[in-house]
Amino acid sequence: MKKILMPILALVMIIMTSCSGKEKAITQSTIAFLDAYFKIDYNHAGTLCTPAMATELRDMLKKIESLDPIVKQMLLNQSKEIKTEIIAVETINGGDSARVDYRIIMPKRSESVEKSLSLVLDKKEWRIAGLGK
Repeated sequence: MKKILMPILALVMIIMTSCSGKEKAITQSTIAFLDAYFKIDYNHAGTLCTPAMATELRDMLKKIESLDPIVKQMLLNQSKEIKTEIIAVETINGGDSARVDYRIIMPKRSESVEKSLSLVLDKKEWRIAGLGK
């Protein structure tokens, strides 16, 4: 019985370790992206995305750059105060894709907003593929 139980226990430990490692990598990519995104550092945020998502961010940056300087500064000041919190990480499609639910905590507001984003595994790197709800 011990001879059978030990290999099974070792296999379970390996599976649990790889899952938590994957979730940690996804979480780290998400936190880095959200930090850059809410600081409106879209150039850096784009390096953490798929090419299509990076293009969307560049387009968003062009719109922000075209704002009146006073409005632009107000936007920058407010967005820098935003905090985020990861709620859930779910891998999908055999582990090559993921969905992360997160909470946006706005300055001077008691309510938070829940959003999600999707990631894909690209050359061993988790990249943001899209913003959701």
